[in-house]
Order: sequence, then C-alpha cells, then structure tokens
Amino acid sequence: MAFRTWLYLCRLGFKNLWHNKVYTAASVLTIAACIFLFGIFYIAVLNLDGVLQKTEEEVYVAVFFEETVSPERVEEIGGLIRERPEVVRTVYTSADDAWEGFRNDYFKDGELLDGIFDGDNPLAASNHYQVYIGGIEQQEGFVEYVKNLEGVRKVTHSADTVRALLRIKTVISRLIAGSAAILLLISILLIHNTLSVGIESQKGKTRVMRLMGAREEFISVPFLVEGLVMGLAGMCIPLFLLFAGYRWGLELVAAGLNLYGGAVSLLPPSEVFPKLTLASVLLGLATGVAGGCSVMGKLKK
Repeated sequence: MAFRTWLYLCRLGFKNLWHNKVYTAASVLTIAACIFLFGIFYIAVLNLDGVLQKTEEEVYVAVFFEETVSPERVEEIGGLIRERPEVVRTVYTSADDAWEGFRNDYFKDGELLDGIFDGDNPLAASNHYQVYIGGIEQQEGFVEYVKNLEGVRKVTHSADTVRALLRIKTVISRLIAGSAAILLLISILLIHNTLSVGIESQKGKTRVMRLMGAREEFISVPFLVEGLVMGLAGMCIPLFLLFAGYRWGLELVAAGLNLYGGAVSLLPPSEVFPKLTLASVLLGLATGVAGGCSVMGKLKK
C-alpha cells in the first residue's frame, strides 16, 4: 500500500479510538495500572539483583598450598588460575602477610606475643590465593579444576552461600517471567474486549467495504493501530510515574533514610530505567500487537 493509504488507515484507527473513548480510556488506564505494578516489581528485583551482585563480588575461593611446594610452583599455579576465563582477579597472601594480618587483628599489642614464637611463623602453611570469580554459578567448576592441580593442599569456598545465591537468582528470574506473563495476558484481554466493541459497532460499515471490494488489510489495519496505540499509551503513563517516584525515593535515601546504616542503597536511575523502559516498551508493543491480532477473526465473521 502507498504511504498515503497507510496514513489514512492510521488516522482511521485514531478516529475509532476517539469514537469508543470510554472503553479506550478504561483499557489504557487498566493497562497502565498493570505495567505500573510490573514496574514496581521490576525495580525491586533490579535492586535486589544489585545487592546479589555486590555479594557475589565479595565471595572468593581460597587456594592453599602444600608446605613443601616451591615458590616457583606457587607462581605457576597463580598463572594457571589467572588464565581461566571465569577468573576476574586474584590476590596472593604469603605466610608472612597472613601472620602479620592475624597479629594486627587479634593482638594489636605486640608485647603479648613477645618470646612466644621466637621468630617462628605458626601460619607457615597459610600462603594462599584469593580468587574472585565472575558469575557465582561458575564457582563450583573452578573449584573442581583447582583441586586437581599439583601442589594445592586445600580449596575453601562458601558452598552454602553459592547455593543460596543461585536459588535466589533462579527465583527472581521466574518471578519476573511469571509476573510479565500474567500482566501481559490481562492487558491483551482488555485490548481484545475494547476492539471487539469497536468491531461490533462498525459491522455494517465493514460489510459495505467488503461488498465494494476493499482488501482485508484495509479493514484490519485500523484495528491493529488501535491496539498498538492503547498498548503504548498504557506504557507511557506508568513510566513517568515510576521515574518521578523513584527519584523521590532516592532523595529520601540521600536525606538520611539509608537502610541499615547505608549497607543497602538504591541503584541510580541510569542503571534502572534503561532496562525498565525497554521491558515496558516490549510489554506495551506485545500487548498492543497481540490484542489487535486476537480480534482479526471477528472481522471475518
């Protein structure tokens, strides 16, 4: 079809929306409420995921070496560890550093230990690498690899923490998918019902258009435009409200309402709203297109 024809059909779609403005407004507001609820949930999930990522960054694998292993072999093992694609960074702690750190943490008054060890290091076998992994789900595989390296005495990691984080991430992904599916279905049904009202009110007009030889897309495109406009309009309202509300929440936190003394903080809008906007646009487009397509069968009756 020519561009002018498309433009005419789009105008016709907007005209139909205005003709059924009560049903249109009710559908748009309900869709906006659904996407608003989805946005609140999505923002909460993103902030929770941010907390999980910070926790992941603090979880490391400790690789300890046998007492008889040479410094060259320790360095060689360090090189093998750093070559692994899942490794983000490593921190090496020598036995002397470990003993010095222990003394500073538990015996700040060095006189308490004078004459006890006479220059001996009770933590002589505590030299180790702290290995930080990119992606908590890759930690188990890395641990199995390091355990089999010659010269490695022991590998410690927070297995319970890893399993808990993986369970939480799985639950989060399922909750996002489930909530989006439910709200999408509700919105599609609303658009379907609104367009059905328009189709019923214009049955005579569409019958005449068919008798005059109008092509099927000439009849169906305005209804698809209606569904798309309702989906996008229902997306814009909650995005504005969520952005304003989130900025207000950040100002409250900045004013001194930090949770747990600042241990938990909200993500900046630059990290939240690009993802939320994309998710809302996709949800609005999917809702509008699916709602419009769902009534195409009624047009042929």
